[in-house]
Amino acid sequence: MTPPTTAPPAPPPSAPPTAPPPRSGGRTSTPIQFGQLAPLTNPRVVLNCVEGWGKTSCAAFAPEPAILCARGENGYQTLLGAGRVPNIAAVVANTWDQVLGLLDELAAGCPYKTLALDALGGFEVMCHEVVTARDFGGDSGPKGFLNYHKGFDVAAGEWKKLLAALDAIHAQGVTIILLSHAQDKMMNNPLGKDYSTYIGRLHAKTWAATKAWADAVLFGTFETIIDPTVSGKTKGIGGTDRVLYSEHRDAYDAKNRYGMAPKLTLGTDPSQIWATIAAAMTTRKAGAK
Repeated sequence: MTPPTTAPPAPPPSAPPTAPPPRSGGRTSTPIQFGQLAPLTNPRVVLNCVEGWGKTSCAAFAPEPAILCARGENGYQTLLGAGRVPNIAAVVANTWDQVLGLLDELAAGCPYKTLALDALGGFEVMCHEVVTARDFGGDSGPKGFLNYHKGFDVAAGEWKKLLAALDAIHAQGVTIILLSHAQDKMMNNPLGKDYSTYIGRLHAKTWAATKAWADAVLFGTFETIIDPTVSGKTKGIGGTDRVLYSEHRDAYDAKNRYGMAPKLTLGTDPSQIWATIAAAMTTRKAGAK
């Protein structure tokens, strides 16, 4: 009798397809596609000006503005009392926590078209205060905040919380105007003689972070009028016309992403400053691409 045939063994089950390896950090990739991004038309501006130039008035006459004033900054209230600016939404922040708290509220929904901060130096003081108390045991001296200038490094990171909150507000279509008092500072020049330049009245690390964040850093001063003297020397007798510079030079720090003319003459009426700046941002300078 023929023995029964044995069925061949079944092939082993095929292994499931191998999943693609996760990308760095353990995250799996999510497909994205290139397209066209919506243009941003609301700027983030740092207005860095000499005293009395009209930066607070500029912000007060911007479209549907609100102004957040740092503790001790009463320029807007003084102008309001003199009837020189409109009565707009305004508040004074006394602590860094109040600043960040208010900005977080506006980040959840901002009812204004323009938000101005007046002035950056006052907000930096409050930032340094909270860093000193939290990270250096309240010691602001050489054994604490100033020890190897560590405090300024920590404060630069804390400052970026303010910039991030402003970005969330800006994303809603709100124009951001940061007002800054200008200071004349000597700059170390490795290629030649040191020179004097105008920058914001902030620590260098704070100023650098703010300048990098902004779409435009504009330096405001008054037109200089020179009167020759009998001895052959020259004498500055001042001027009343406001001027604004939008490109970096050795004499002042500035920049813009709008192809603005390097110099704007603004006249004597502070109520027209913002309208002139806004128009310059949409009118490209000759040869700009």
